[in-house]
Amino acid sequence: MRTLGKTGLEVSSLGFGCMTTPEPAVIERAADQGINFFDTARVYQNGNNERMVGVALKGKRQKVIICSKSVAKTKQEALAELETSLRELRTDYLDIWYLHNKNSPEELPDELFEAQREAKKAGKIRFAGVTTHFNMADMLPYLVEQGQTDVTLASYNFTMKPEMTEAIHAARRAGMG
Repeated sequence: MRTLGKTGLEVSSLGFGCMTTPEPAVIERAADQGINFFDTARVYQNGNNERMVGVALKGKRQKVIICSKSVAKTKQEALAELETSLRELRTDYLDIWYLHNKNSPEELPDELFEAQREAKKAGKIRFAGVTTHFNMADMLPYLVEQGQTDVTLASYNFTMKPEMTEAIHAARRAGMG
Protein backbone atom coordinates (compact mmCIF):
# COMPACT_ATOMS: atom_id res chain seq x y z
CA MET A 1 0.00 0.00 0.00
CA ARG A 2 1.10 3.57 -0.69
CA THR A 3 -0.18 6.97 0.36
CA LEU A 4 -1.39 8.94 -2.65
CA GLY A 5 0.16 12.39 -2.30
CA LYS A 6 -1.44 14.61 0.34
CA THR A 7 -4.81 12.89 -0.04
CA GLY A 8 -4.13 10.39 2.72
CA LEU A 9 -5.66 7.67 0.54
CA GLU A 10 -3.91 4.34 1.00
CA VAL A 11 -3.85 2.74 -2.43
CA SER A 12 -2.56 -0.61 -3.58
CA SER A 13 0.70 -0.25 -5.48
CA LEU A 14 -1.04 -1.98 -8.37
CA GLY A 15 -4.25 -0.31 -9.49
CA PHE A 16 -6.88 -1.55 -11.90
CA GLY A 17 -7.63 0.41 -15.06
CA CYS A 18 -11.07 -0.83 -16.02
CA MET A 19 -11.26 0.76 -19.50
CA THR A 20 -11.28 -2.40 -21.61
CA THR A 21 -12.43 -4.93 -19.02
CA PRO A 22 -15.22 -7.01 -20.57
CA GLU A 23 -16.38 -8.87 -17.48
CA PRO A 24 -17.33 -7.69 -13.95
CA ALA A 25 -15.97 -10.91 -12.43
CA VAL A 26 -12.43 -9.80 -13.33
CA ILE A 27 -12.91 -6.60 -11.32
CA GLU A 28 -14.47 -8.50 -8.41
CA ARG A 29 -11.53 -10.92 -8.38
CA ALA A 30 -9.02 -8.05 -8.38
CA ALA A 31 -10.75 -6.52 -5.35
CA ASP A 32 -10.78 -9.89 -3.60
CA GLN A 33 -7.02 -10.18 -4.24
CA GLY A 34 -6.29 -6.86 -2.50
CA ILE A 35 -6.36 -4.30 -5.30
CA ASN A 36 -8.28 -1.32 -3.96
CA PHE A 37 -7.72 1.36 -6.64
CA PHE A 38 -10.17 1.22 -9.58
CA ASP A 39 -10.15 3.65 -12.47
CA THR A 40 -12.95 4.16 -14.99
CA ALA A 41 -14.44 7.03 -17.02
CA ARG A 42 -17.75 8.25 -18.33
CA VAL A 43 -16.58 7.67 -21.91
CA TYR A 44 -15.24 4.14 -21.51
CA GLN A 45 -17.30 1.61 -23.45
CA ASN A 46 -19.86 4.33 -24.23
CA GLY A 47 -20.73 4.68 -20.55
CA ASN A 48 -21.16 0.96 -19.97
CA ASN A 49 -17.85 0.63 -18.16
CA GLU A 50 -19.01 2.66 -15.16
CA ARG A 51 -22.18 0.58 -14.98
CA MET A 52 -20.11 -2.64 -14.99
CA VAL A 53 -17.69 -1.31 -12.35
CA GLY A 54 -20.65 -0.34 -10.17
CA VAL A 55 -22.04 -3.87 -10.37
CA ALA A 56 -18.64 -5.48 -9.79
CA LEU A 57 -17.85 -3.42 -6.70
CA LYS A 58 -21.32 -3.59 -5.14
CA GLY A 59 -20.93 -4.32 -1.45
CA LYS A 60 -17.23 -3.39 -1.49
CA ARG A 61 -17.53 0.41 -1.54
CA GLN A 62 -15.96 1.02 1.88
CA LYS A 63 -12.92 -1.07 0.92
CA VAL A 64 -12.15 0.42 -2.51
CA ILE A 65 -11.10 3.69 -4.07
CA ILE A 66 -13.10 4.58 -7.16
CA CYS A 67 -11.92 7.14 -9.70
CA SER A 68 -13.81 8.33 -12.73
CA LYS A 69 -13.30 10.98 -15.37
CA SER A 70 -15.19 13.62 -17.30
CA VAL A 71 -14.34 14.92 -20.77
CA ALA A 72 -16.77 17.83 -20.38
CA LYS A 73 -15.75 21.24 -21.58
CA THR A 74 -18.07 23.31 -19.36
CA LYS A 75 -18.97 23.36 -15.69
CA GLN A 76 -22.59 22.47 -16.40
CA GLU A 77 -21.64 19.50 -18.58
CA ALA A 78 -19.08 18.31 -16.03
CA LEU A 79 -21.51 18.38 -13.12
CA ALA A 80 -24.14 16.57 -15.21
CA GLU A 81 -21.57 13.89 -16.11
CA LEU A 82 -20.65 13.55 -12.43
CA GLU A 83 -24.28 12.88 -11.50
CA THR A 84 -24.47 10.20 -14.19
CA SER A 85 -21.20 8.66 -13.01
CA LEU A 86 -22.42 8.47 -9.42
CA ARG A 87 -25.67 6.83 -10.51
CA GLU A 88 -23.94 4.31 -12.80
CA LEU A 89 -21.25 3.48 -10.23
CA ARG A 90 -23.91 3.04 -7.52
CA THR A 91 -22.18 5.37 -5.10
CA ASP A 92 -22.77 8.70 -3.38
CA TYR A 93 -19.23 9.95 -4.00
CA LEU A 94 -16.08 9.42 -6.03
CA ASP A 95 -12.75 9.25 -4.31
CA ILE A 96 -11.10 11.01 -7.26
CA TRP A 97 -12.85 12.81 -10.10
CA TYR A 98 -10.59 13.64 -13.00
CA LEU A 99 -10.96 16.24 -15.71
CA HIS A 100 -9.90 13.91 -18.50
CA ASN A 101 -7.30 14.27 -21.23
CA LYS A 102 -6.40 17.91 -20.61
CA ASN A 103 -3.14 18.61 -22.42
CA SER A 104 -2.85 22.39 -22.33
CA PRO A 105 -3.86 25.12 -19.89
CA GLU A 106 -6.41 26.34 -22.44
CA GLU A 107 -8.28 23.05 -22.06
CA LEU A 108 -8.77 23.79 -18.35
CA PRO A 109 -10.92 26.89 -18.00
CA ASP A 110 -11.52 27.95 -14.40
CA GLU A 111 -15.16 26.83 -14.65
CA LEU A 112 -13.98 23.19 -14.74
CA PHE A 113 -11.94 23.69 -11.58
CA GLU A 114 -15.02 25.39 -10.13
CA ALA A 115 -17.09 22.29 -10.93
CA GLN A 116 -14.60 20.23 -8.95
CA ARG A 117 -14.65 22.68 -6.04
CA GLU A 118 -18.47 22.60 -5.95
CA ALA A 119 -18.54 18.81 -6.14
CA LYS A 120 -16.02 18.56 -3.33
CA LYS A 121 -17.96 21.00 -1.15
CA ALA A 122 -21.16 18.99 -1.79
CA GLY A 123 -19.41 15.75 -0.75
CA LYS A 124 -19.75 14.20 -4.21
CA ILE A 125 -15.99 13.88 -4.66
CA ARG A 126 -13.20 13.59 -2.14
CA PHE A 127 -10.35 14.71 -4.38
CA ALA A 128 -9.94 16.59 -7.65
CA GLY A 129 -7.76 15.29 -10.44
CA VAL A 130 -6.63 15.95 -13.99
CA THR A 131 -5.43 13.45 -16.57
CA THR A 132 -2.95 14.48 -19.22
CA HIS A 133 -1.44 12.37 -21.97
CA PHE A 134 0.50 14.86 -24.12
CA ASN A 135 2.61 17.86 -23.13
CA MET A 136 2.83 16.34 -19.67
CA ALA A 137 6.19 17.83 -18.68
CA ASP A 138 4.57 21.27 -19.03
CA MET A 139 1.13 20.36 -17.67
CA LEU A 140 2.32 18.94 -14.35
CA PRO A 141 4.07 22.17 -13.27
CA TYR A 142 1.03 24.15 -14.45
CA LEU A 143 -1.29 22.01 -12.31
CA VAL A 144 0.97 22.39 -9.28
CA GLU A 145 1.04 26.16 -9.80
CA GLN A 146 -2.77 26.34 -10.05
CA GLY A 147 -3.14 24.58 -6.69
CA GLN A 148 -6.51 23.05 -7.63
CA THR A 149 -5.45 19.46 -8.34
CA ASP A 150 -4.95 16.79 -5.68
CA VAL A 151 -4.08 13.94 -8.05
CA THR A 152 -2.90 13.67 -11.62
CA LEU A 153 -2.77 10.76 -14.00
CA ALA A 154 -0.13 10.87 -16.74
CA SER A 155 1.51 8.41 -19.08
CA TYR A 156 5.05 7.47 -18.13
CA ASN A 157 7.57 4.96 -19.42
CA PHE A 158 11.28 4.45 -19.98
CA THR A 159 11.25 6.37 -23.29
CA MET A 160 10.28 9.66 -21.63
CA LYS A 161 12.73 12.56 -21.58
CA PRO A 162 14.33 13.62 -18.27
CA GLU A 163 12.03 16.68 -18.16
CA MET A 164 9.07 14.37 -17.55
CA THR A 165 10.82 12.57 -14.72
CA GLU A 166 11.66 15.91 -13.09
CA ALA A 167 8.07 17.16 -13.55
CA ILE A 168 6.79 14.04 -11.76
CA HIS A 169 9.27 14.47 -8.91
CA ALA A 170 8.36 18.17 -8.56
CA ALA A 171 4.64 17.35 -8.46
CA ARG A 172 5.33 14.70 -5.82
CA ARG A 173 7.36 17.16 -3.73
CA ALA A 174 4.39 19.55 -3.93
CA GLY A 175 2.19 16.80 -2.47
CA MET A 176 0.31 15.90 -5.63
CA GLY A 177 -0.67 12.27 -5.88
